[in-house]
Amino acid sequence: MIATMGGDESQTRRLMEAVSRGEGPAIDELIARQLPRLRAFVRLHMSPELRLREASSDVVQSVCRELVEDLGRFDYRGEGRFRAWLFTAALNKIREKYRFHHRAKRDLGREQRASVPQPSEDLLAGYQTMSTPSQNVAASEEVARIEAAFDRLPEDHRQVITLARIVGLPHAEIAERMERTVGAMRQLLGRALIKLNNELRSGAGDPD
Repeated sequence: MIATMGGDESQTRRLMEAVSRGEGPAIDELIARQLPRLRAFVRLHMSPELRLREASSDVVQSVCRELVEDLGRFDYRGEGRFRAWLFTAALNKIREKYRFHHRAKRDLGREQRASVPQPSEDLLAGYQTMSTPSQNVAASEEVARIEAAFDRLPEDHRQVITLARIVGLPHAEIAERMERTVGAMRQLLGRALIKLNNELRSGAGDPD
């Protein structure tokens, strides 16, 4: 499937209506339209330690399977509500994985990176919504550079960037979720993007 970035409200509504009629291809297209954002969201919300133990692609596939199972019960009320539902499911799946490994009392920091597939260029499609990738390094190196910079941000900065630039929620909904006014949320987003850009410029491994 060829994934595209998001899409307009009418297209998503059309696909949801087709899904409700049991049209299988519509489910594939609906998922494909969200994949770049979903891949980016999952990677950015996995801790560095968890990334060593779990392949983000496996988490995405698990979320997509549950999406297919639950679509028939979802009451579509707009693109924003659909995305919020999808990415909340993804966040819950990440938390589930994190709890599993902690219950197993595994030392995530000692896991070998070779046991988990390295991220590829498909993640850059999602990351382009919050930064401009460098053209001077390999895709895997650029993904690692962006993730390292993102991991150094404060929690509220990470949250506002993912909700605004990855999930693509309206500012009013982000403000409500973060319990801020819209004006305060926009100021926070501006500061967060500046901080991310500064981290990308000054962080270890940033190419000259």
